[in-house]
Amino acid sequence: MKKEMYILFTAGRGPVECCLAVKGVQNKFRKYLDVKNIKHKILSQKNGDFNGSIETIILKIYSGDKSVIEPWLGSIQWICKSPIRKFHKRKNWFIKCQEIGMPQNVEMDKSDVVIQAYRASGPGGQHRNKVETAIRIIHKPSGIIVTASDGKSQIQNKKKAWQKLEDKINEENEKLKSGFISEQWLSQITIERGNPVKTFRGLKFTY
Repeated sequence: MKKEMYILFTAGRGPVECCLAVKGVQNKFRKYLDVKNIKHKILSQKNGDFNGSIETIILKIYSGDKSVIEPWLGSIQWICKSPIRKFHKRKNWFIKCQEIGMPQNVEMDKSDVVIQAYRASGPGGQHRNKVETAIRIIHKPSGIIVTASDGKSQIQNKKKAWQKLEDKINEENEKLKSGFISEQWLSQITIERGNPVKTFRGLKFTY
């Protein structure tokens, strides 16, 4: 089973009221996850034109249980008189909640790395400079290079270098996901006005 899921809430190309709906609904969704003790975080967010509104938001959910998100997937309705356009007659606003895929992670496989030992330079004693205690690890698929030279032995430096590589790859994966352009999904999303999976009402988004 997957360890994580990614959820997109979007106003699509709807008016600013739909962006307010995204703000309110995603708040309710995150509280719903909190009640279920499911960890989550905002991966990326595009704000709407109106202060406090959200056009699109992507959440990373640390769970692979699809039943958690299924009740939210689809068009979501917000019934509320526009708090922005005072004389606007429309009261029904629709947004979309959809599970999305993410770019594949950079994996850390030992067969993909080159480990090099070399002499450490700088302070550390004569013996340290004569022996190849420093370690350089090159991750070929990503081009990431890490080094460790402040340990007293090659074993210590190798351990530190591996940890640095793991941290760098995790950082790269987060950048990959954070830089994911939600418009790639928006071009595929159609927000149906009708048959909502959930309906919220008023500025407090009561359900």
